Amino acid sequence: MKKGLAALIAVILIAASVFGAVAVKNGMFSKNKFKIDEKSSIGEVVVFYNNAVKNSKDYKDFSLDVTTSVKLDGIDSSSAMLNDMLSAIIGYKVGDTRSETTSFSFVNGVMNNSEFTPLSVIQPANAYVENFKETSLLLNSVSVTDDYAQLSFEIQNEKADLDSVVAAINPIIKGETVTDKSAIIALAPNHSDFIDVGDIMSTVVNMLGISDMINSSDNDNEGKKATTSSKSIGVDGGECIIGNTEIEAYTDSDELLHSVMITVPVELKADFRLLSSVIETSIRITVTQTYALNY
Repeated sequence: MKKGLAALIAVILIAASVFGAVAVKNGMFSKNKFKIDEKSSIGEVVVFYNNAVKNSKDYKDFSLDVTTSVKLDGIDSSSAMLNDMLSAIIGYKVGDTRSETTSFSFVNGVMNNSEFTPLSVIQPANAYVENFKETSLLLNSVSVTDDYAQLSFEIQNEKADLDSVVAAINPIIKGETVTDKSAIIALAPNHSDFIDVGDIMSTVVNMLGISDMINSSDNDNEGKKATTSSKSIGVDGGECIIGNTEIEAYTDSDELLHSVMITVPVELKADFRLLSSVIETSIRITVTQTYALNY
């Protein structure tokens, strides 16, 4: 009887040790499947995101939908007339959102009959995320399962004076190819590590009709017909602020992006001239770009 009990205990101990070894092995595998977890630092999370961006840009065969939406969050000044005129120039009422989706299909890293490649389409355009300033970033969240990782971080706000923004962005608005992007990068260097600031700012400046207002007394826009409203309003300077920009990404265990959402709040603070008055005004816009990738 004692021998039988001893044998039973031995079997239990052996089974327990084998099960424990398997559990430890599985636990180690699970831990190492992703290079980040809920305890990771902002630096570790961004390095992981950088790798996922590079892997996706280097991938050859996949489809991609890019949805860009623009929302007018607010126009605030002491003049209801100016608010209405600016809304008419912009073509949005406060609260309006407009979206547009562009689809891409890459085979062997290119898209038929176009210049588009994954490198040029996935943010940042025509570049990898090679450098970043850790002190300019805020970590929001990290969530890791067996197969997927979700992460969210923010790039802290940056601002530039309005004249510098318009000077840097005007060539893009006019359809010119900008080879030297140093002036654009200088507008928001920390954001430029991750996103195409020129694309965001040209969207906003063009939407607001700011170029027409600033150049209303110049001849630079001869071929461009400004609206009656924009001719009667001028801008005496101001600043553009790119607020805290959130990047949310969803990746698989091969460190490939499956979805990315980039939310960019932009505010223009400027002195607008209306008739004989100069009126301090704030215009707030949110630009959102969503990337859905299918491999």
